[in-house]
Amino acid sequence: FDLDDTLSPIEPVLNEANSAFSQAMSNFGYTGIQPSEIVEAGKEIRAQVSADGEAGSSVAVDPLKPTTVNHKEIRLAAIRKEMEQFILKTKLRQTAADWATDVEDLTAPVRKSAEKWARTTVHSSVVQAVYNAWEMERHHAAERHLYPDAIPTIKQIQADHPNVIIGAVTDGSANPMLMVFSLMPLFDFTVSWEDDMGEMARMQQMEQFKELSEVDKSDGLSWIYRLAVEKGKEMSMLNHEMKHEDDEEIEWCWIHVGDDLAYDVGGSATIGAKTILVELAPEYGQTAKMRFQGERPEWATETMEQTENHRKMAMNAVEKVDAKINHLRQLPEAIKELLKGDDDDEDED
Repeated sequence: FDLDDTLSPIEPVLNEANSAFSQAMSNFGYTGIQPSEIVEAGKEIRAQVSADGEAGSSVAVDPLKPTTVNHKEIRLAAIRKEMEQFILKTKLRQTAADWATDVEDLTAPVRKSAEKWARTTVHSSVVQAVYNAWEMERHHAAERHLYPDAIPTIKQIQADHPNVIIGAVTDGSANPMLMVFSLMPLFDFTVSWEDDMGEMARMQQMEQFKELSEVDKSDGLSWIYRLAVEKGKEMSMLNHEMKHEDDEEIEWCWIHVGDDLAYDVGGSATIGAKTILVELAPEYGQTAKMRFQGERPEWATETMEQTENHRKMAMNAVEKVDAKINHLRQLPEAIKELLKGDDDDEDED
């Protein structure tokens, strides 16, 4: 399963998580910072990091700037930037008052010193604490906004297929294992583009993390789905052994369910998944599919160039859709039909 806009709408979830940003900042004394300001800061930072990456190694390295454009690093940098701006403005006002002048009349050297003051004052532990508040609220919000038929649908799938292994493949911070009151009991594993690729990069000494929006072909997505298949097969085998079914041959079929044509369909199909596109009715409130029309959702921080690239990948994946549903309750039957088709193909062989 994909999670965002598949089992819960991403827009209200991120809006509520972003509100937790500003509340956590206020708790640390950074008052008046609005969620929209943090989102805009993230967009600016992401665009700048992408531009620096294209410019190459000649660009001077700022140790406080993110070197990659994954979601977590961008959010941490956006938090820091807003905190620094808050301290800078406060310091400039205090200095102007001490000198009985206007902020606009302060000299360039004074402003430079105030900027250094702001950068030194913001501590990474506070930045991390604010991010942790965001991530916690993101999962709480996802639980509150789960589509009403999400849990009954997954339970029905488990009832129809007692040996099913259910996993999550995510491109960001969503993790069903942190949704203890809803999805955690229903999922067997999760793989994350950011967490798992970062680990793979370290293990294999890859040059750097490749952010999802930088991928321009479905083949570039295959590693995460290959990892998901490996985990799923391993857990299926263990489940088989624990049930003392050693003599029975495991019949394996992987079905990936998600709302994103480019990533969920195009990516999983590269290594043989049966794909179900979750293109839900308007009342579900999906917004990520705006990318298919070349539009960038309000909550997204990607550049318009990356949005256009996403749209092209989606267009190329249309023919890879094996089934499509517009209500989650249709999913159990769609799965049965795909499995039946598999059986029919084997009979013909």
